[in-house]
Amino acid sequence: MKETLRDKTRDGLTHALNSIGIKAEMAERDRDEEKIEDSWYQRSLGVIDIPEGAIRWINVLKQDGGKNNPPRWWIVMGIPDESSASISKQIKIKTKRKKSFPLFGKVIDVIWEGEDGGTGLAKTLSDDVPIKTLAKRSGNLEIKSQSGIFQGWSLTVDRKFTPTREDWVTVEKISDYILSSPRIL
Repeated sequence: MKETLRDKTRDGLTHALNSIGIKAEMAERDRDEEKIEDSWYQRSLGVIDIPEGAIRWINVLKQDGGKNNPPRWWIVMGIPDESSASISKQIKIKTKRKKSFPLFGKVIDVIWEGEDGGTGLAKTLSDDVPIKTLAKRSGNLEIKSQSGIFQGWSLTVDRKFTPTREDWVTVEKISDYILSSPRIL
């Protein structure tokens, strides 16, 4: 009974990744990665391990719906980087979607804003057309440096995300930009 009621978003994402040629497997529960980007109003559905590539794990977070609000999901991708611990300032940048008409209009442009610690990452990502296209289709993206229980970066999508092969190539491109960005100590 409990299995039939369980949210299967993590299962679906694992299957979607495997179907596009990305080796992915669901990890055991209660790992430290489940706490990355987790807050009081969210709960982790578990971690997906990815043995190859810059992104090594994905944490699926969910906020349960209430009477007047639907449930929400976040997909947090972990990019390990030992050199991120040497960065003195917290780096946090996210997409801002510009619409043709406020609230209801079509997304016409995407720019990255926030504190990039002098790396130029916000401008680099804002100028890349495939990254803009991904953000238009998939939702808001956010990049944060992590220096707690996990050393590296998190790339978060603010809704359910079922990537195509092209989407995954673009996500890997974002992680390459992050890992090759200049470090200011």
